[in-house]
Amino acid sequence: MDAVTRKVKLDELKTNQLNQSMTGIPLRYKGSTRAEIVWRIPLDYLIYNKYNGRIGSDVLSYETQNGELNAESDSDREIIEKFLYESKVDRNKTTMDSLLKNGQQRYGIVTADGIIVDGNRRAMLLNRLFHKHDELGYTYGQVEHCMYFLAIILPDDAEERDIQQLETIYQMGEDDKLDYNPIEKYLKCKELKRLGFSEKDIAGFMSEDESQIKKWIKILDLMEDYLKEYDYDGIYTRLEKTEGPFVDLANYLDAYKNRGARARTDWTYTDSDISDLKLVCFDYIRARYEGKEFRDIAKTGKEGSIFFFKDLWGDFLKQHQENTPSDAETVQELRERCPGEDLSLLLRQRDSTWIEQAKGQLKGNLNRFSRKLEDKRDAAKPADLIERALSALKSVDCEQSSFTEDPRIEDMIKEINKIAWEMKKILERR
Repeated sequence: MDAVTRKVKLDELKTNQLNQSMTGIPLRYKGSTRAEIVWRIPLDYLIYNKYNGRIGSDVLSYETQNGELNAESDSDREIIEKFLYESKVDRNKTTMDSLLKNGQQRYGIVTADGIIVDGNRRAMLLNRLFHKHDELGYTYGQVEHCMYFLAIILPDDAEERDIQQLETIYQMGEDDKLDYNPIEKYLKCKELKRLGFSEKDIAGFMSEDESQIKKWIKILDLMEDYLKEYDYDGIYTRLEKTEGPFVDLANYLDAYKNRGARARTDWTYTDSDISDLKLVCFDYIRARYEGKEFRDIAKTGKEGSIFFFKDLWGDFLKQHQENTPSDAETVQELRERCPGEDLSLLLRQRDSTWIEQAKGQLKGNLNRFSRKLEDKRDAAKPADLIERALSALKSVDCEQSSFTEDPRIEDMIKEINKIAWEMKKILERR
């Protein structure tokens, strides 16, 4: 059903009071509060909002790879329904059970031509219950009420700005916003900025502080730099489970760029050094590093990090650049080699292959320099450092063939003897 037909059907529906479910419902619209009617609308009169905040990353990623989705097409509608259902499978099963037993308890909002502004997930579950009732084991009588969607119908003058504002307020501005994939809030901020809303406006829609919105916009810029680095522009699904490291990295880079008090180092770094730091951290994010291990690379503050010390950073960066593997194929080469396959799956496999090849080098390099960082931090605690060194030396298995075959070992033992002798002389002068 096209937009013109849907609008005609909804206009006809509004001429019959029997289709009213509730009246006097307050709706904040274009700066004023209106009293609206909730209508009982056949689901066939409606289509999904494909850019719904719950599945924005999935849809944008799909369209980047496969072309634009048409919510009026049956095949594309099924794709949108799949994204909506898989966004929160457990939550959807619970809601579907409630819809079956209790009916729709929370009304939605639709445009005058039948695009669902708020309630895409509920509408999808109602459609699923009604159209797949045989498959799900329900009788027609059990699901008959699922043919309808309860919703306010917006006036004809609703524009994209109004629709986006309402969707944000009624979805991401309410308590269940925690139910959303973390990336969606960043994409929603970007979309609202595109429509001309200020950070202050967006903060009001989302029930957040303006400073938080500004941070999210900066973090999304960093995420998009990351996607471009690996030729994944617009494929936001590749950001899955990476929010924490990006939040940390955005804070670190911002501090270093502003040369803030918390970003003091023992050397004078340049913008080019900050760029190197960002690219190194991108590799560790791609390998799904987070927590203390990730923070050891770039953390600001009095404890410092590998980047804090010039000698550590120089050696760490050199090892990283020389030993971290590149992807065997570009995304374009991958497309050409596997033209008929799901690109999302191919990119996931590409990342997995790279991680498998790189993880030993990434882990080994970071572990080595994290230990050196601990030594730097404990420079004022000589007893702790010497105890660690002694424990490490006692753990050496001199029976291993590599002990006598590795030419570096003799040089290092000579260096250990020299340092120990100098320490002994200092102690003797007490």
